[in-house]
Parts: sequence; C-alpha cells; structure tokens
Amino acid sequence: MRSSQRLLCTAALVVAAVTTSWAVESGPVRSVDNIPPAPVTELRALNTGDEVLVTWTQSVDDAVSFTPFGDAIVPRGGVNGYRVYRTVQGESAELIGIVSPGSFEYIDAAATAGITYIYSVKPFDADNETDPAIEPGSADDLARIISLGGQPPDVVVVTRVQSQMTFDAVIDVEDEAAVEVFVTDFITLLANLLGIDPARISVTSVTAGSIVVDFEILDVEGADDEHTAAEALENLLALVEDDTADEFATIGPVLQIEDNTSTDTVVIPQPVDAEGNVILGWFTRGGTQVGLDDFFAFAENFGRTDASPEFDSTFDIVPNGAVDLDDFFAFAEYFGKIVANASEIKDLLNQ
Repeated sequence: MRSSQRLLCTAALVVAAVTTSWAVESGPVRSVDNIPPAPVTELRALNTGDEVLVTWTQSVDDAVSFTPFGDAIVPRGGVNGYRVYRTVQGESAELIGIVSPGSFEYIDAAATAGITYIYSVKPFDADNETDPAIEPGSADDLARIISLGGQPPDVVVVTRVQSQMTFDAVIDVEDEAAVEVFVTDFITLLANLLGIDPARISVTSVTAGSIVVDFEILDVEGADDEHTAAEALENLLALVEDDTADEFATIGPVLQIEDNTSTDTVVIPQPVDAEGNVILGWFTRGGTQVGLDDFFAFAENFGRTDASPEFDSTFDIVPNGAVDLDDFFAFAEYFGKIVANASEIKDLLNQ
C-alpha cells in the first residue's frame, strides 16, 4: 500500500488589544437581517403579443409589522422591493427590473419573439432575497415559462441522479493519462458493485482535494430488469454507509459521499431538419429520425378524441380534437425525416 504524507498549514492572525487613555468614537453598526422575506406566490408570465406581462401575489412580508423585543417594540418583516429575473435555458438568470414594495406586476418590453423565457420574482430586504417556492414541472412552474408570440413551449421535468465521492487518495489531476486510468477503474468498480452497465455511469469531473469525483448515473428506457438510476444511487449510499467492508479499497478510503440529485424543468426545442424547418411526428425521441417506433406510437393513439381520458394532443398533428386521417397524412409527410438537433434534445432529456 502506498501512503502519502500531507502537510496542513494553519495560519493564525493574532490581533493585540492595546489600551490607551485616548477615547475612540465610532458610529452605530447596522445589524444583519438574517430573516429573508417570504416568497411571492402565483407567479405568472402572460403573452400580450409584443411584450410579456409578469404578475405575482406579493410576499406576505410586504408590510411592516411591529413585535415586542425585550422592553422595546421593534419593526419586523417588510421588503425593500422585488427583483425580476429572466432566464433563457442554459444561460445565467438576467436581472431585468427592480420594482418597489407593493408592486405586483412588471412589463418586459425587451423580450424577443420566438425565444422561450423563464421568469422569477424575488422579494428582497437589506440583506436577503428569496426565490419563489415552485415545484419543477408543476402548474405554477409552467405558468412562468413563455415563448413570446409563439406556441406554448414543450416543457418536461428531468431528474439527474448525480453524486460526488471524495477518496483519501492522491492523483495528479493535470496528468490526463493518469486521470483516464482512474476514471476507467472507478467506472468499472462502481458498475460491478451496483450491477449496472458501465455505460450508464458518466464521470463529469475529477478534481484535487484528495480525489473528488463527480458523476451521474443514467436511466435506461424500457429496461425493466435493471435498477433505476435512483435505486442504483440508493444502493451505493448504503454500501458506503456500511463500513463492514471497504469496497473501494483499490482506489482509496471513501471520505465522503453526497447525493446531488437534481430535478429541473427543461424547455425542449422543436425538432428541426438541416434547414431549420420544424419536424412533427418524432414522438418517441428515438434515433435521429421519424421512424417505425413513432408510427406504432401514432397507430396506438389513432381514433382517440379529446372526449377520451387517454387522448394525447401530441398526436393531433392537425389540431381538431381527434387523432384522425388528417393527422395520418400529416405524419406521413414527416416520416423518415432526419432530426438535425436530435442530440441536443436527447441531452436535455437526459437520454
């Protein structure tokens, strides 16, 4: 076994207190407000044709109340205003406006037609701002996503099963060959321990600080006999917690493991061909073209109407409340077409 020594250096800054006869005056020091305001609710983004109207129900703290504190009555709550953010998928949120307390709407006149935006409104006080408490994929989440002047965006909820493991080991992360060997060994060992295909494990980063490995476990469509990604990670967490055996002895002792699973709302762009023309009928998102799997999916839904609980408007290509011959002929026009942005869409869907 190869061991490595570590040198930990701690620097202490010692400040000596010197007493003098001089008096030192100082002004009042503002206390830090560590209680954030309550979030807004009923956040909506409304398409008015050439601009977006963002509305919300104010934070319940959008009014100053008073409460006893010791022998005094002090103000409590209150917000200084609202910050309005706009996000395009894959980019950082952009602060587009700040409005005063008591406000409940904001007009985004700078939105561009054809681009899908996600809006957020955060009440703030002197030291804090609060994100809206919205469940990904919920009706409240969808209500704040809008494409100006276009059809409602295709929105899905994607869960990424991710983890971070820290090993008590040393590797030169600048040595690409060494990192490649480590990643191969790690994936092989992890796949064997969890009983899953190594192709389902994707290492996203290897960094120093001992060895810190970030990775993702992928799900497999239609593989009923395999553990789901969530089950695989749950099994891994149990293995690490059970210290009766060191399953990672060939790599190094596990110092820490974190469950970094995330659930996000993802806006899926429309499938297009090489010229940018929209392709309809790629229902299954399989392969890179509209194929037989899509035909069978369409056939299964053929004949259903919006009066049926099983009706799926996705297959109503020519919208009339029924999956009928008009939709069949429309589907036939797209059959066999190559989806130029198939890889982008599959990545967003975590496929």
